[in-house]
Amino acid sequence: MYHASCGDGLSFLLTEEVKEAGLELVSENRGGVYFKGPAKKVRDFCLSSGIASGISFELSSWKDIQGPDDLYEVAAMFPFEKLLSPKTKFRIDATTKDNLTDSRYATYRLKDAIFDRFRAQGLELPEADREEPEVLFYLRSRTDHVKLFLALHPQPLQRRGHGREGGEAPLRETLAQALLRFSGWKVGEKLYDPFCGSGTLLIEAALRMRNGGWVNYKSLSRSSIFTRLFGPCKAKEEWESKGEVLLFGSDISEEAIALAKKNAKEAGVADLIQWTVASAEEPSEDFEFKQGKIVTNPPYGVRIGDRESASELYASWGESLKKNFQGSYISIVAGDPSLLGYLKLKSDKEQSVTIAKLKGKLVAYQID
Repeated sequence: MYHASCGDGLSFLLTEEVKEAGLELVSENRGGVYFKGPAKKVRDFCLSSGIASGISFELSSWKDIQGPDDLYEVAAMFPFEKLLSPKTKFRIDATTKDNLTDSRYATYRLKDAIFDRFRAQGLELPEADREEPEVLFYLRSRTDHVKLFLALHPQPLQRRGHGREGGEAPLRETLAQALLRFSGWKVGEKLYDPFCGSGTLLIEAALRMRNGGWVNYKSLSRSSIFTRLFGPCKAKEEWESKGEVLLFGSDISEEAIALAKKNAKEAGVADLIQWTVASAEEPSEDFEFKQGKIVTNPPYGVRIGDRESASELYASWGESLKKNFQGSYISIVAGDPSLLGYLKLKSDKEQSVTIAKLKGKLVAYQID
């Protein structure tokens, strides 16, 4: 059995991804979904999931665990030496309750079991490392039942294997993919982000056009755990652009556009996106995007500017949308949902999400 984790409020979109991949949904919890299925379908889902922040599979399940010492005893019999080589850096993330009341102490006892097993076999020890682990374990418990999972990739999947830099108030990659899915955008459609910042939304869209939509290809193809489970994977054919640019980004900040261009180059998608320094409220007459999908994360006065200026921005931008982008479908991440009224648009659909610990929304509008 596998588990895919996601941000608060995004599990419904993660569930859609799991079902579209032809996998069996076993159960859902607050932090994600459990699923199972044939190896090839699981592999393709892992490579293509934009919503999952991490994917792991069940290594072992233990029952009748009355406390941390019982955990130690069963874990010390597990063949960790088949997963960890000497000096391999590993980390354990634990979320425990009931019989394992203290997650931190449960983590210590599991580490003790791993180290003592290596010592008993005369092997050089692996290394516990919380910052840059090569192997990541998840420990979960409920009542007397404990499960141990192994992550397919030790770093968060949203990093995508690229060294992108965030600007001011950067959008997390998984939330960007959630908004793209929420918007209904498909590869081959025109897409515009008028508040593009450091470019995350459009770069995530562009990654859908590379490697057959395997957005996690660069990360997972480097993972020894993933390769051992599913074998080496070759990138799929890319989408053919035929010379037409379909992705457009603009921002009033020259520094933001410069950073977006740098990030797009780092991600290997610079050729798929057109960047422009421009105001969202006053697009130029010769701007190539006229109609299609608009997705964006507009400022909301918490980390950039203040609420008064944000309300003025929403009001003028709402007028611009009605004037310049008739027939388009717009989807936004609203960090402060109370600002939405200033757009003076009737929403088509909404979904609550958590954005940087704030209660926000994904909202979509049809511009008639």
